[in-house]
Amino acid sequence: MRTLVLCVDRDDDFGSKTGLNSPFIGREENLNAAMSLGVKDPEDSDTNTVLAAVSLYDEMLKQGMDVVVATICGDTHVGYQSDLALSTQLETVLKEVKPDRVVLVSDGAEDEYIYPVISSRVKVDSVRKVFVKQAPTVESTYYILIKMLNDDKIRKRLFPPIGLALLVFGTFALLDPLVKLFNGDTDVSFTNIGLAMIWAVVGLYLLVFAYKLGDWLSDWWSNARRAMRSGSTLMPFVVLAGLLVLLGVMYGVDAALVDPDDDIFLKILLFINGTMWMWVFAYFTYQVGLFISHYLNKGTLSYPYIIASVTVFALGFIIQGALDATEVFFGYSDFDQTIIVLEIVAGFLLAGFGGLLSTSLRDMYGPKGDEAAVDADGAE
Repeated sequence: MRTLVLCVDRDDDFGSKTGLNSPFIGREENLNAAMSLGVKDPEDSDTNTVLAAVSLYDEMLKQGMDVVVATICGDTHVGYQSDLALSTQLETVLKEVKPDRVVLVSDGAEDEYIYPVISSRVKVDSVRKVFVKQAPTVESTYYILIKMLNDDKIRKRLFPPIGLALLVFGTFALLDPLVKLFNGDTDVSFTNIGLAMIWAVVGLYLLVFAYKLGDWLSDWWSNARRAMRSGSTLMPFVVLAGLLVLLGVMYGVDAALVDPDDDIFLKILLFINGTMWMWVFAYFTYQVGLFISHYLNKGTLSYPYIIASVTVFALGFIIQGALDATEVFFGYSDFDQTIIVLEIVAGFLLAGFGGLLSTSLRDMYGPKGDEAAVDADGAE
């Protein structure tokens, strides 16, 4: 009964650092590979793993067992590509050695992802982990952390609360000295401003990282350049929407700084009041652009853009009513309560109308969004 002592290098350190071609079959090939990697990178744990596999091979050979040692390597692109390379090399080793069972030698959690691939082809009797004594959990801990950071569910659950807390804390810590500067007060600590900016930037970075906003912006910019080169009808609407967003920020800042004696909470309310409707019209403009672009490209009228436009106006009326009610509650202004009620009621009526419209159109033309569109002439 032949036993294969199999060592796995999932990220192909042997190939990338030494230029050797795997698999390595036999004691001499494995020792040469281990020595080559050890010379190139003495700190690489894969050297110890191969030596441990050779040591285990020697022990089993002394016991009179029919044993062969081999090492297979994956690819620097860890994932599907590396596992495919490992599977191919495993088939080569199994075809040449023809083992009845395998003893898997691994240097941590990462290499053991190949375990199901191996066990599906040959019986695995044992798995031996090899740790460097000075740091027995470094690689496994590092891999677990990287795995957690790359997991969308964990990343979105862990980082947004921390990032949002840091961003809010940094923003509010920054507002006080900035208001003093605008009011001409020279007694301002620039150290505090710097610390507040650091907290805000770190919080913003965590939010960007959690939701992969950098990738989204990169994709958006690529699509925008492609659209500009192809003469897309959407681009003017995108530019107009962006200008409305910037104009809204300017209106908000101007409204917040009208009276320097206003407290910070009122300034925030005035800023939101000044920006909100410009942002609502910016979103509406963008949806109109999508609607027209879809019609010109596909010859159909897509109802989701209409629903989105109705919904954003509904939210605008509800938020406006809530802002006015807040100002009245804290005594900042004296709005007619009937107007506040009408604003909120109008928002909910628009939201209800949007929901009914969406349900009706979905029942008529299907639930597939852009694909479930109404032909320009009214036909399905």
